[in-house]
Amino acid sequence: MNLSRRDLLSASALLLAGPGAALRATARQGTAAAPLVLCWNENPYGPSPAARAAVSRSIADACRYPDDEVAALTAALAAREGVSAEHIVTGTGSGELLRALGLIYGRDGGEIIAAQPTYDELAHYAQVWKATVRFVPLDAQLRHDLPAMHAAVSPRTRAVYLCNPNNPTGTVVAAAQIREFVRSLPPTVTTIVDEAYMDFVAPGSTGSVADLVTAGQRVIVLRTFSKIHGMAGIRCGYGIAAPEIATQLGDARMTTPSLPAMRAARASLGDAGFLADCRRRILASRAHITTELTRLKLRYAEPQGNFVFFDTGMPLARFTERMRSRNILVGRLFPPYDTWCRITIGTEPEVAAFLGALREVTASA
Repeated sequence: MNLSRRDLLSASALLLAGPGAALRATARQGTAAAPLVLCWNENPYGPSPAARAAVSRSIADACRYPDDEVAALTAALAAREGVSAEHIVTGTGSGELLRALGLIYGRDGGEIIAAQPTYDELAHYAQVWKATVRFVPLDAQLRHDLPAMHAAVSPRTRAVYLCNPNNPTGTVVAAAQIREFVRSLPPTVTTIVDEAYMDFVAPGSTGSVADLVTAGQRVIVLRTFSKIHGMAGIRCGYGIAAPEIATQLGDARMTTPSLPAMRAARASLGDAGFLADCRRRILASRAHITTELTRLKLRYAEPQGNFVFFDTGMPLARFTERMRSRNILVGRLFPPYDTWCRITIGTEPEVAAFLGALREVTASA
């Protein structure tokens, strides 16, 4: 097989870019139009104008190390959360902090309790370090089963991971229930609460439990700029924890966010109008999707994120292929829900295109 220099460069670029780029490129084969990418829980409207301007302006300073920016962003986040700077730790997305927590609580035979399915970055990385991860099935409403998770705690348990709202189901547990759960745990167990999607919850459904940190509970709350802030490709996140835990978490990181990422994050924090508009549009589209799912008599988990988890009524592989043939990429399999699909809420035209394809696919099922 003879490959041109362009072929080799294109292949190398895809390998460096990772599996997401390869999937996008594969979907483009045989079609002139780029696919609708509705499988990664991205915010299609971001970053905000203020964040984009901050990234652009930072290019001139990209030759400088970002040490001063860490302090500036940490101070901004501390002010936003109403805590001291010692309670804040930043990372290159909350994913890096999840991995660091997997290392801290999983190494040397540690045990971690997590729901199944849930966001798996912490659990998978902990298992790399030979941790025992005890997975607890979701309840009948596809929510975290807190009583069952509590029953799974053993003398070896070091941490419990709660993703609220949960990914991939989008369901939530009430903040009051989480507070009660945390207080019922042994003092040696730390609760890690991933609030990546908290900005999308409906009023009264749940809320942040970051107040438990300053109340002296063994709780770590994680946030990200990848979702409502639309900065998934820029990579910036943070944790809120007791100062001694924040220091330990900071020591376990491999890197810190880049100068453009930290400046973009600070700018985005101040762009309240853009964030509110993103939330309004995404929640309106979420309601549009669930209304159509109800009309089509397709079951779905109660969504509180920027995605919807629903039963396609057929093996997911078949549904995925049928949507791919219509140039739409949808979510992967989350065992044991082998007929369920997670669909990201895109722009209004993307949602309309998805629902049109969904009607076609279900009509021919």
